[in-house]
Amino acid sequence: MMYPIKVFIIDDDFYVRQATTSLLTRDERTEVVGSASSIAEAMTELDALMPDIILLDLDFKHTRESGLEAVVPLKNLLPKTGILIFSASRDENSILEAMQAGADGYIWKNDAAEGLGSAIERVKDGSFVITESIARLIYGKFSGLIDERPAEILPESKRFVDLTKRVEQVMRLFCFEGMSALEIAETLHLSENTVRGYIKAGYEVVGATTRREAFQKLIARADE
Repeated sequence: MMYPIKVFIIDDDFYVRQATTSLLTRDERTEVVGSASSIAEAMTELDALMPDIILLDLDFKHTRESGLEAVVPLKNLLPKTGILIFSASRDENSILEAMQAGADGYIWKNDAAEGLGSAIERVKDGSFVITESIARLIYGKFSGLIDERPAEILPESKRFVDLTKRVEQVMRLFCFEGMSALEIAETLHLSENTVRGYIKAGYEVVGATTRREAFQKLIARADE
């Protein structure tokens, strides 16, 4: 295989784009050649960049675009480029529709699997890649959707054993879904101060001082 593998990121969350870029830049297997905050923006850049892999989110809150609807146009534009869904969504129908549309893998952001570098490498090798929790969710339902490609089910990421269940839940909402402390408080029916306390505790456990750094440590954990 030729290294580095050229990756293009499509995600409307600036923080996620920056953190993912930083993470992949440290992986000698990958090179981030560009990123876009919308599918429309990406379509104007991809033809010139010719990435090996597109890392695609499904939900675009700001532009209300659909990552699902983008899979086919992206495949038509760059038929030799792998499309790896990297999303916080675990909607069963969305997963199956992405596979049916021609996506080359589905990584749940909260899993991180063996690490993005490993998943990207396997897609480049021609495998369909899915994380263990997603595989359990659609067990027995994806036969025939990935042609004759080998399917690789990646194990779930190792947890930080010192994180309590509640702190881990808050950190995943904070880091992977980009929620603010107030949004997390409203979602979990907690006070905003309580959520900030959980975030502080999470930072201490993973050894981070910023959300971006915590994201990188959580997602890179499984590659250690």
